[in-house]
Amino acid sequence: MTFANVFVYVALIALVLARRFRGHPIGTVKRLFALPAVVTIIGFEDLSHGKLKPFAVTLIVIGAVVSLGLGSLRGRADKVSERDGSAYVRWGAASLILFCVNIAAKLVLDLIGVAAGETFSAAGKSLIFTLGLTLAGEAVVLSIRSGATWPGTGRSEAFGQPGRTGDAPVGRAPGRVPVPMPRQQAGPRSDDAGRYSRRHHEHHHHDHHGRYGD
Repeated sequence: MTFANVFVYVALIALVLARRFRGHPIGTVKRLFALPAVVTIIGFEDLSHGKLKPFAVTLIVIGAVVSLGLGSLRGRADKVSERDGSAYVRWGAASLILFCVNIAAKLVLDLIGVAAGETFSAAGKSLIFTLGLTLAGEAVVLSIRSGATWPGTGRSEAFGQPGRTGDAPVGRAPGRVPVPMPRQQAGPRSDDAGRYSRRHHEHHHHDHHGRYGD
């Protein structure tokens, strides 16, 4: 492991931490997976240079599984909100703790490899590869939480927004506007109706006796 490699590793980790704590829009799926894909490819290229022993390969596989799992947990712990109609993600304390646990697990595996006869250079080559995988696991969960979809699925990748394909909303026929039903005329209240009936009956009775009672 050269000084240039160490500098690249530290710079990438610092870039990830600064970007995550500052927060950023999730954007499209392509943008979400761009950094994890680039980092993973760089790490894999670094691993491909030189011959690795079977035990070292085993440790790398274990580290890859652990990184994917912790990355997925971190994706669930990330703070996802909505800003200007788009999903926005930011790290909190839980996300930082999971990231530190991931780095600590990687260092433990490296120490096991060194104790088994591997060199520090060989053990450190999988650092960037591990970082790329943990970012990929986080990106998968964030894509699900934000509602982002792959291109060609017919849905919008904006946070909480359905795709605008020209279809009418569910429950409404295309081209029809719901017309409110006219309100029914409220009739007289029952007590008013009773008083009106009694007055009419008394008036009719009085008029009847006035005509024929004399």
